[in-house]
Amino acid sequence: MQRPSPGELLKGLRQSLAETVLPALPRGVAQQQLKAALHLLGRLERSWDLAAPHLAADNADIAAVLARVLPADALEARLAAAPPEQVSGYNDPDLTLAVARNLALHHLLLDFPDHDEVIALHARMVARDSRYVGDGVGE
Repeated sequence: MQRPSPGELLKGLRQSLAETVLPALPRGVAQQQLKAALHLLGRLERSWDLAAPHLAADNADIAAVLARVLPADALEARLAAAPPEQVSGYNDPDLTLAVARNLALHHLLLDFPDHDEVIALHARMVARDSRYVGDGVGE
């Protein structure tokens, strides 16, 4: 087991910056930029290890809705026919594949913007994203 964990490292960095650097900065642009960085570090601290289960839940929900909206067996055929999504910023190959599938599923949703099931799906996705980043909205 890695100690400190990535979450612990992020927490330590965020706390150190908030307790030592932020008070030393005069009011102004630099202080505002640091506050924004602290906010992002907090989100990363709360969510760094949740990306894979978040994407798995999102992908399963979207695929289930599209399977009900599209003709039988059309979902995987349409995904296979779509140009591959270019994904960057992920080191884990499995997570990269999950992100690419998520982007492709989102692209297919664009064909059904007014469908009741898609509208309900979007509400669930907003709530799921809120829990993922830890802001508590949509719970």
